[in-house]
Amino acid sequence: MESTGPDWEQYYRSGETPWDLRGVTPPLQALAEAGGLAARGLTPGSAVAVPGCGRGHDLRYLAQLGYRVTGFDLVPAAVEEARRLLALNRAEGEVLCRDFLGLGEELAGRFDWAYEYTFFCALPPHLRGEFARVTAALLRPGGYLLALTFPLTAAAAAPSGPPYLVREEDLQVTLARHFTLAASFEAERSAPRRAGAERWYLWQRR
Repeated sequence: MESTGPDWEQYYRSGETPWDLRGVTPPLQALAEAGGLAARGLTPGSAVAVPGCGRGHDLRYLAQLGYRVTGFDLVPAAVEEARRLLALNRAEGEVLCRDFLGLGEELAGRFDWAYEYTFFCALPPHLRGEFARVTAALLRPGGYLLALTFPLTAAAAAPSGPPYLVREEDLQVTLARHFTLAASFEAERSAPRRAGAERWYLWQRR
């Protein structure tokens, strides 16, 4: 990210990555197993961008479900781990060591949808608008942003971030320039410390 953000590489070097659940995000798995991805037009075979993919647990899972995944992370150690996880599970996918907010026109319109979890809340609030702009640029017209938004409660947020508190009104202000809210629904099987503080939002690119 930018110099105003945390030193993510240091977090990975020290092993201090509390946002990493060490496996597939339970609400994502619950949604997929219930047919909730395909039912919302996110069908296997479609191209998916995963910003801030970290060690790639969700990336690997989506690849195994038949999605054409591309993960982005700016920490080399995380990128290497994500690539190893894909290879270990014989899942096809691409992981790029790139600053998601710095992506250029070379990937414009390449993806059918994007999946976001614990990336938006890690951004200093003044960068949220740039996230919306870049994500919209990567998606084809009519494409979707599927976001498991966290933390929606002050108790789950850090006083000075990250994670920064995310309010629904903040989402509307930030994303409304590029997206229309298509659906909002409860997250099932959340990790205990995140229960009640996260919710699914499906946004469609205009």
